[in-house]
Amino acid sequence: MALDPQCVELMAAINDIGSPFDTDDPVEARRRVQESVNRAKPYGGRFKAVENGSLPGPAGGIAYRLYRPEDAVESPGPVLVYYHGGGMVFGSLDSHDPICRAIAEAVPCTVISVDYRLAPETPFPGAAEDAIAAFRWVVANAESLGVDPARVAVGGDSAGGNLAAVVSNETRGDPIPPCFQWLIYPNVDMAAEGGSIDAFAEGYFLTKSAMDWYKNFYAPDRASRLNPLCSPLRAESLVGVAPALVTTAGFDPLKDEGRAYVEKLKSDGVPVEYIDYPGMIHGYLRAFAIVDVARQTITDSARSIRAAFGMPAA
Repeated sequence: MALDPQCVELMAAINDIGSPFDTDDPVEARRRVQESVNRAKPYGGRFKAVENGSLPGPAGGIAYRLYRPEDAVESPGPVLVYYHGGGMVFGSLDSHDPICRAIAEAVPCTVISVDYRLAPETPFPGAAEDAIAAFRWVVANAESLGVDPARVAVGGDSAGGNLAAVVSNETRGDPIPPCFQWLIYPNVDMAAEGGSIDAFAEGYFLTKSAMDWYKNFYAPDRASRLNPLCSPLRAESLVGVAPALVTTAGFDPLKDEGRAYVEKLKSDGVPVEYIDYPGMIHGYLRAFAIVDVARQTITDSARSIRAAFGMPAA
């Protein structure tokens, strides 16, 4: 297995700005992420609407951004509720705008991106509570949003993959649970140790020390990391959760827990598709301008999401 040359370029670009993980200051980490947004080639696309709004959460309003592509002709149509990555410490509607635009067009479907509360200002379980509230709000307000409540999927990358899995687990008994979960190199076990975490501890963007950094901000009480609301892999059972697509990156410290989640889903009878992108590093999906495999991942994922929505193949 070799690191993709385009990922080498990506890491050089990250180093030029400064990795958000190379600082102990969450405010500085957020500034660096925003700088990467400012420097990135924007993803435009053809949309009927891109609208910002606010939905009610357990501690006040939660900002969201709705994307409705030109080709989303069904009404009410399917919708993907998306949770951005960033270790529960950084990330925003803007940082993951390109991913949301790309998947909305590729499916095509409405996407609602959720700006949940971040640590350390709001530690566990704040992000999880916001994520669950947002999903339930979309279902309850499906008619006014112009979407089909029976076709609401959840998805997210890294920390957002954690939240999408948590939502699937915690709402499986709802009258209308998620129909699908798209988990992109997800952080599903905050208590994980060894394996890929040690194998890729340094040199591939996300480091072992960075993982400790964000875990200490989000879940400073180590006992809470065993709670399935924090670590969905620690759930006693995943029976009845939504079918899933789980993707991992070959040089990612989170790779082993992503694969472990796939095996747990399988053992509990949940339909799951697993795709590993061997030459990739953690976080590559945001890098459309540099990494060809990021665009291929959107194409592959859209195919699976489309099938889950009962849409014809492209």
